Amino acid sequence: MNNQELVDKRRAVYTGLKPFLPREDLMAALHHWETHYAERPRFTLQRFISDICQDESLRERRSAILLSLVQAMNMPVHSLLPDPLAGQHPQRRDDAGTGGSAASVAAAFSALMEALSSRVPLPQRHSFRLDLLASINRDTWPPALVNAMQRWLGGDNRDRRNASPDETASGTALSVPAVPEALLQALVNRTYVVLAERIGPVSADRALADAVAQVRDTQPELDKHLSQLL
Repeated sequence: MNNQELVDKRRAVYTGLKPFLPREDLMAALHHWETHYAERPRFTLQRFISDICQDESLRERRSAILLSLVQAMNMPVHSLLPDPLAGQHPQRRDDAGTGGSAASVAAAFSALMEALSSRVPLPQRHSFRLDLLASINRDTWPPALVNAMQRWLGGDNRDRRNASPDETASGTALSVPAVPEALLQALVNRTYVVLAERIGPVSADRALADAVAQVRDTQPELDKHLSQLL
């Protein structure tokens, strides 16, 4: 399959799934399709739908989702939605041998998440991390990303009641693989939503702004890549 064929098929998958999934789950599903099903025959779409419809509400709509996806696959190219990953794939291919932009975005993501987590008030920190861990979709997100987040979120097993506010949020550093930027953007958004539910939107806004400022002050080389996540 050449690159244009891949783009057209990805647009079809995106078009077919968009009415049913929130953006972060949609981008994860798109990555799952591209990783496991892009080169497979169309009859495997039913298996793909089974993979991504793990939530009970989605399982009840599997037939409708499959029908939407099949219809999108048969639509003329000009009728499909724009490619949500336009401009990202060539950059990642260039980075494959150099550890360039994709790795830098991953580094910016890790720095931001650690800074943000350290700003969660200690009484809420443990429950915040549990809530965020529970929100991660283990079935459709890339296993390497899921494993990295699980290790990090599960690394705070010590009793933190007497910890200093200046201590890091976890005894385990976060290091994520270079994955599509859209997935990391979605994860930052999901983290903010969980944090706002835990401490309120005003406090969450302040915590995010302070975390961004810290990363920019301490690691200015990540500034450009940090902006790509916000």
